[in-house]
Amino acid sequence: MTINIAIVEDENIFAKQLKEILEQWSKQLNCLVCIDYFKDTKLFLLNDFDNYDVAFLDIELNDTMDGLELAQLMREELYQGSIVFLTNYKEYVFQGYDVQALNYLLKPVKAEDIIKCMNIVYKLTRENAYVFNGNIESIKIPYSKILYFSSSNHYIDIYTTETTYSHRGKLADMKCHLPYNFIQCHRSILVNINHVEKIFKTDLVLVNGCTLPISGTYLEQIRTAFLSIIL
Repeated sequence: MTINIAIVEDENIFAKQLKEILEQWSKQLNCLVCIDYFKDTKLFLLNDFDNYDVAFLDIELNDTMDGLELAQLMREELYQGSIVFLTNYKEYVFQGYDVQALNYLLKPVKAEDIIKCMNIVYKLTRENAYVFNGNIESIKIPYSKILYFSSSNHYIDIYTTETTYSHRGKLADMKCHLPYNFIQCHRSILVNINHVEKIFKTDLVLVNGCTLPISGTYLEQIRTAFLSIIL
């Protein structure tokens, strides 16, 4: 599994220190990390920050926007990842909770504090994503991007908003480990009810226009689940 990390910090010495601690943590946990470093908010906002599992934000940025303002903008844009603030001043400590900050760390950061944060991020990332072993590496897909799972010939195909993945497995074995919004609509299909646009007779129409069949066995369950999200 790869954890995507953003560091927005205008002082190289602190960014380098944080990067080294994060890399050491990843080796100890045998977890891959992808770390992107940004010296200002403009460069950061040019990227799709939704792809980051955690963002370490310096509060006192020498920029048009400080770390707190950046975090508020991210939350307004529905960023769901973790936010960790870095600061030189203790008086900021309570402001971060207005944007649901995971933690507030004083510089220079301590390795044990970063490790505590990353252990929480690791747990949250696994809980919010479907993880499976590919041919070369472990692959992590946020549940919010998965349209549906389909099984055939001992393989599970994962249809997402961007692409399709496949791995060996059984639908019955994975069903109990998925979030509640994944509902069985057919003996070989589990659909993310949050991506259903409408129900037409015995078919589901997804937001991307794809149509899935509904077996009679699951029709009432599907209708109930769909009504619960639109009412």
